Amino acid sequence: MKAVPYRDFNSRFDRILKRIPALGKLLSSLFGIFEIYIHELFRRFDKKFNIYTMGIVSKYFIKGRWGGRVIPLNKNINLNSKFISSQEILEILMRSNVAGIGWCYCRSVQRKYEKPNCDHPLFSCIHLSFGESLYEIPHKSLNLKRVSKKKIKELLEEFDKRGLIHQLIYFPNPQFYYVICNCCPCCCVVLNKFLKFGSPQMIKSDFIAKTDTNKCIDCGICELWCYFGARDNVDDKLKFDSARCFGCGICISKCPNEAISLMTRK
Repeated sequence: MKAVPYRDFNSRFDRILKRIPALGKLLSSLFGIFEIYIHELFRRFDKKFNIYTMGIVSKYFIKGRWGGRVIPLNKNINLNSKFISSQEILEILMRSNVAGIGWCYCRSVQRKYEKPNCDHPLFSCIHLSFGESLYEIPHKSLNLKRVSKKKIKELLEEFDKRGLIHQLIYFPNPQFYYVICNCCPCCCVVLNKFLKFGSPQMIKSDFIAKTDTNKCIDCGICELWCYFGARDNVDDKLKFDSARCFGCGICISKCPNEAISLMTRK
């Protein structure tokens, strides 16, 4: 994973968005409408001119205002940790205006033009009928459409077992999201490009993994599933780099000894 500095979102514009969430939701919705077309345009530019269009646009124009925010599933969070609704993916979905589940552009394009990288399902993106604001999550009433709570829960648990990263794809800052994706590093544009180039930006969850050394047998399985390079098995001993941990919780579901849990990030 390329080490890159995070963009801070404390500008005057961000303060306006916090005071007027409706503005951020509108911008998020408009960006979401055109996102697939933007992806396709970038892909064609990359192929024709052999450049990294997304990186150029992100660096000089969008400047980190588009990317993914990692959110874990609540079953991976330590029972003693206190967290609010906007920190856990299932609660966010329950309080969002879900329009339905759609096909993943990234996996579809990868399978269309290249040899398939994985067997993860194409229908894995949870689309919203309008941009949402995390500022409103703790207070928002339940309003779901077409997709039942039970179905969403089942899908998220399946995606978790598959080792997919739950992401809120955001714009114009990490508080506003327009689609919820379940991503693999082999296909996902946001995750794959971030791991290779540091762009577009990805935001860590509010949690960090903690390993119980009394339960850990240094088997190395968690290392295989840590896409961010936070876990390394050196001389049959687990080495953990907390700075690289994104708090996705995938290592937890893969640990055979249940030695890992998520704690609130300090």
